[in-house]
Amino acid sequence: MQTDAFSFREHRELGEVKWLRDHDRALALAAEQEKPVLLLFQEVPGCSTCVRFGQDVLTHPLMVELIADRFVTVAIFNNHPGLDAEILRRYDEPSWNNPVVRFLGADGTELLPRLSDRYDALGLHEKITAVLEMLGAEVPGYFKLLGRDLLAEYGLSKCIIYTTPCFWSGETSLAQHPAVITADAGWIDGEEVVQVHFDPREVSRQDLDAYALAEGFAPIACRGFRIDDEPQFYLRKSSARYLPLTPAQRTQINVALPYRRSLSDMLSPQQSAWLADPRLQSSSSDKAYREDIREWWAALAGRLGLIGHGGLSA
Repeated sequence: MQTDAFSFREHRELGEVKWLRDHDRALALAAEQEKPVLLLFQEVPGCSTCVRFGQDVLTHPLMVELIADRFVTVAIFNNHPGLDAEILRRYDEPSWNNPVVRFLGADGTELLPRLSDRYDALGLHEKITAVLEMLGAEVPGYFKLLGRDLLAEYGLSKCIIYTTPCFWSGETSLAQHPAVITADAGWIDGEEVVQVHFDPREVSRQDLDAYALAEGFAPIACRGFRIDDEPQFYLRKSSARYLPLTPAQRTQINVALPYRRSLSDMLSPQQSAWLADPRLQSSSSDKAYREDIREWWAALAGRLGLIGHGGLSA
């Protein structure tokens, strides 16, 4: 199909995923590795929608890592001649089209209906989760937390602020409700409060208020919230503060630490490897956990490197 077996960081439309460019080779690898295939039909070079899909959806570190761990990936350019066009015809896909993702078994059978007309990370996350569940594969805890982060990122969560006698205990108490996505200590007019984002599909505002009141916290009008300089009290006292984390991860890790629960399922394999690296503290910042995960992920990757995840080989 082309001289190189892979396409990686060559095209903005393909994000940070390492893609095979040979469809049949991808199926053969899927059989060898006992993995499903994630097949992307993409316009390269593409329109703004195609570029956004690559840069907004296919660059989130946890999305990229899960895809590398659990799938064989192959990209077919829908605006190229030759073998790309042949595969396009085989799947009856239109040329010069927006991104389409298909999920295949090693024998080429389609596992679920194709993902099309959805160009957001939440749509891809939902489809990947459905594929893993269909195959009876475990959905890692860190990937489930990413789904909750995406709900908040796309404005599908709801926000409430509660007054607390101690906002650090408020963070952990409120975060234990299964519908709570994030809990952050902060201030309103000098009063200690906790700002909560929750999934309204899992709990009503009234029921969450009742839960909070039973814990000793009262709702307050959302006005002038300022996050504390040191949110997530237990997390910031641990070495995990040097990791790049999503908001949902740091909220749940902050609950797990005082109860001595394992962090392994809340962290991706790469995050776990960095946490075990004795160079982490000197290579990072004690505020890394509060920063944008994409930026600090790239910084640590440059300083400490990335672990391998198997997957593609020439």
